Amino acid sequence: MTWVAWRQQRLLTLVSLALVALVGAGMAALWADLSSVLPADPAVLDERYGDLLGYVPFVMLAMPVLLGMFAGAPVFAREFEQGTHVFGLTQSIGRTRWWATKLLVAGLPVTVAMALLGLLNAKALGPLSSILTSRLQTPMFESQGYVLGAYTAVAFALGATAGLVVRSTLGAMAITLAGYVGVLAAVANLGRPHYAGTEYSASGAVEPGAWRVEIGYLDAQGATTTFAGQKCGETPIAQCLLDQGVAGRFARYHPVSQFWEFQGAESGIVVLVVGVLVAVSAWAVRRVH
Repeated sequence: MTWVAWRQQRLLTLVSLALVALVGAGMAALWADLSSVLPADPAVLDERYGDLLGYVPFVMLAMPVLLGMFAGAPVFAREFEQGTHVFGLTQSIGRTRWWATKLLVAGLPVTVAMALLGLLNAKALGPLSSILTSRLQTPMFESQGYVLGAYTAVAFALGATAGLVVRSTLGAMAITLAGYVGVLAAVANLGRPHYAGTEYSASGAVEPGAWRVEIGYLDAQGATTTFAGQKCGETPIAQCLLDQGVAGRFARYHPVSQFWEFQGAESGIVVLVVGVLVAVSAWAVRRVH
């Protein structure tokens, strides 16, 4: 059964792995080039790599959903469209083994490859923390580390499960795209700010690459206060701040040192989502007639 599943999926799987390898080669080249100029002033790094970094995170963020749409969605949907699912479901091996084998043969290689690519990205982009907005925020966070593999797994599971339920490749692709964006947004906004405790800066200044989650104003006694900029009118901002009793600023932030802690927490959450999708897929395959 494994050989049959591989023959059915090998073209898409090999194309997917080739795409990952191509992007990985590009990141390896970036890492090698970066190593030749370090240590360097942040302004020099920004001039040399700033434009590139505007594209890299979004390419990485798009890869999991593209793999889910073009490698995951057809796994079962194409079988139903061509009518070949009948042969798989009537074999002596049983439908559960047919289902599990197809999922693993098609999904495991690309998931592992993307996790390795994420680790390479983290190594290549790590020295650029001084010019990144924050390694802990979207899209930089999801494009690095093993969480890239977790998001690939969830996109693939979305595509495969949707294909099994709706039995249409195009329908499964649309569901994969919508579901992936939904999972990204939900985890980034509802989960990530709470993975670890924040640190406090009484001056409002934070280290390069840190993630500010709160910024506010302090009075002369160090207590929090408010500032109404609309009341300043023609008054200079500095004077207006003094007039309203503002003596300084503060910030609460996640330091960049929490990057791998966040990676572990988010990967765990996403893997739980994958587990739910696999459970739905297992339920759906038992209902196929």
